[in-house]
Amino acid sequence: MNAAIQQVEKIVNQTVPAYRRTAGMHVSVFTPGWFHEGANKPDFNTVDVRTTQEQPYDKYEYVSSDLNPGLVFVGRQLEFNANTKYFYKNRSIPKKKLTETEMVEINRLYRIIGKCEHEIARIKNPLKPTAVLDNAQAGEVGGNENTDASATPAKRPRLLNPYTGGVLLAVALLILFLSYKLRTR
Repeated sequence: MNAAIQQVEKIVNQTVPAYRRTAGMHVSVFTPGWFHEGANKPDFNTVDVRTTQEQPYDKYEYVSSDLNPGLVFVGRQLEFNANTKYFYKNRSIPKKKLTETEMVEINRLYRIIGKCEHEIARIKNPLKPTAVLDNAQAGEVGGNENTDASATPAKRPRLLNPYTGGVLLAVALLILFLSYKLRTR
């Protein structure tokens, strides 16, 4: 899982070419900063980052931010994606527009992360049935409808220890036998 997370971070946080602002450039300045605070955790099992890629900077030749005075970026080389923002390391610079291949790779890595999270939850809560785990995870990551048929349900706890039950059964049989002997005398 950690290796998948590191790969996602490497793809998402690629360096974007920056240029010195010169006189005569038509620059659109974004304030405050490039991104608002916070980030939602993506639903690693179902999200497709290709469908949530936004290109708000495409309509501008050059863009900058109050965080980067004197620097400009080419608008069509940038993107925003709410489902990769969770992994943004440096929010003082814009993010590189990802290619189709890069987004497909992120989707693949997200499935690995989701599967690992599911396994970790199963290991941490071995007595919970799988359906309960799936519902608990759905609440954590925003509506996960995981219906993995290969998932094995957790064992149900026994109502009685087999050794204690055996002793109680033997005592009960002994009482019945003794009460039968007393009656037949």
